[in-house]
Parts: sequence; C-alpha cells; structure tokens
Amino acid sequence: MLDPLFYPYFGGTEKVVLEVGKRLVKNHGHEVDVLTSMIPQANGVARETIGGMSVRRTPSMYFASMPGFLPPPFTLSPLVNLEIATEQADSDIFHIHNRFWYFPGTLALIKLAMKKKLMLTIHNSRPRGLSPELDRWGGLFDDTMGRLLFRMCDRINCVSQSALADTIPASMHAKSCVTYNGVDTSLFTPGKPKTDVRRKFGIGEGPLILSNGRLITQKGFPFLIEAFADVKQEMPDARLLIIGKGPLELELLKRASSLGLLESIFITTGIPEAELPDYYRSADVFVLPSLYEPFGLVSVEAMACGKPVVTTRVGGNPEVVSDDAGYLVPPRDHKAIAEKMLLLLGDDSLRKKKGAAARNRAVEQFDWDVVARQWDASYKSVI
Repeated sequence: MLDPLFYPYFGGTEKVVLEVGKRLVKNHGHEVDVLTSMIPQANGVARETIGGMSVRRTPSMYFASMPGFLPPPFTLSPLVNLEIATEQADSDIFHIHNRFWYFPGTLALIKLAMKKKLMLTIHNSRPRGLSPELDRWGGLFDDTMGRLLFRMCDRINCVSQSALADTIPASMHAKSCVTYNGVDTSLFTPGKPKTDVRRKFGIGEGPLILSNGRLITQKGFPFLIEAFADVKQEMPDARLLIIGKGPLELELLKRASSLGLLESIFITTGIPEAELPDYYRSADVFVLPSLYEPFGLVSVEAMACGKPVVTTRVGGNPEVVSDDAGYLVPPRDHKAIAEKMLLLLGDDSLRKKKGAAARNRAVEQFDWDVVARQWDASYKSVI
C-alpha cells in the first residue's frame, strides 16, 4: 500500500487502507506492507505493526498548510524510491492510494525496472464545480500526470461509479471497476450511547443534528449553517454538532454568530474512533451538505448507526444514500436541506423507518468485510 498519509493521521483514505488492509491479512491471507511518510503524529516511530500490517514511515518533510488548490497536509519523501527498490522489492502488487503524490520516476521504477503490478484507487474524483482554481488545477493534473498513471496501472478501483465516470478516460474503463468504501458494522451500531455526548456539550434533550467532515469549501458547511437557521425558527431547542477541523472554522463560527446561533452550534474534533459511534447514536439526523463528494464515508457510518441521512445529489452520494435511507437535495440549496431536516425531526415514525433501512443497507452493502472481499478479488484478477 502506497499512501503518503497513514494512521495515526485519520482521513477518509487512511481509514480505508487501515480497515481493509487488516482484513486482507486476517481473512484473506495476504501479507500487507504500508509505505508512508513520517508525520508529526507518529512521534518518530519509523516501523511498527498495525492490524497485522507492516508499516514503514520514510523520512519526510511535512507541510501543514498549502496553497488553496492543494488541501493540507502534504508531505515530500525524497527517499521513497529507495525504499521501494530495497525494502519492498519482494512485493507482488503496488497499490497507490494518492494519485497526486507519486511521480513518473516512481511509476517507472515499479512498472519498468521492477516489472511489478501496479494498482490505483481513486479516492478523490476529478474536481468539478468547486472553484475555478480547484477545477482548473485538478483537471490539468488528471489530463497530464494523472493520465500517465492511469495508463501504467494494471487495474483501477474507484470508490463510486461517479468517481470512475468523472475521472477515468473512457478508453481505460475496461480495466476499471467500482469498489465502495465501508464501515465496521460491529462498531457502528444503533442503540443508546455509552458516553453522554449531549451532557458533554450541554445540548439537552431537544433535536440534535450531526455532521462530520473537514471544514473546507468542498464540504458545504456554510449551507448547513444557513439551513440550521431555518430549522431554529421552527424548532428553537434544536442543536447542531459538527465533527471536524479545518481552515473554515472561524468563518463558520462568525456566520453562526451573525445569525444568533453561536450558542446552538458546536464544533469538535479529536474524537477517538471507539467513541465516534456514540456521537452518531446521540443525534436524530445526520447531514452531509457536500459540494463534492466522491463517496461519503461518514454517511455510511451514520447509516450503520441507524440514522437517516440528508445529503446532496453530488458525486457518489446518490450511490450511498438510497431513497429509503434518507433524502438527496440539490447542492448549495440551504432551503432544501432545512426542509428535509424539519421533515425528519418532526416525524418520529418516518425517522425510525428510514433509520432502520439505513442500517440494513450499511450491513448488506458497505460492511468492511464485504469491501475486503472485493479488494481480494481485484488483487487475484491482477495476478
């Protein structure tokens, strides 16, 4: 597994590699190595075993902030090719999880010099409709460096049909497939919270709306703040809890203050994985107001906890959230978001019905064991 960021950094891609990787070891007999960057969160530990996987962190430069078109954090690892040629020389397949980080020299080393199989997972589809800067630079990369990588790959997995259609040229669809992300349905389950999340934030027993994601433009949180203002007019005791961190936090708090919502909106981060299900269980409705979303892993986590989801009709969201599990609304439409939140919050029977369907869908379609079997089949087809 080639991923510049890995546990204890815990973004969406890193969670996928960790959860699927340890199941490939335990359930399918693979030997899995992870070659990643040394990051501050690793506290200088260069080698360790996580979930049966051998993790090697190569010396790196770490950048906590980047220009607007490159989401932080970002790393540079000048010795990565040496690590591949020496430490990983006996690997059968090299599986890339960040197409923006591995350059032609690395690709040539793996494919031409070492003559190994090369795979890629598209975790982030081609940006469209985010901003002129992001769309331009992201599109330029995929039309140049990205296309070179796509051609060199023996197989390309995409986290949604939308990501495949938006990112991979039609001439390469024959070697591409959709492999969804997943959730641990034994950890993320319905029921009463084990920890009192509401008391921790002084929320009370009123309606609680939950969202989870990085506080960046793509996640659409300003539209959720506006929608919540409409909800408050109908339900004064409603509260909004957002799990996430990022450069827009101050802007979101300022907007909340200007709308008189500062005491009703809570932003938190740094929640241990084991406690995260309690946050979903404590909420009545989960909302993901994305402008761009290749898959929407947090929606699946909420569904596994038996919560109905309101999300936008963009990217992979329509493939994740079925009509019986929640509602899809147009992006940037805070009125539509508010309407569906009010509909669910005001009807206990409807909320429970959609929550039960959401749980069933998560177990049947998105359990990590299901996903790991699909990855295993991909590797066997390549070999």
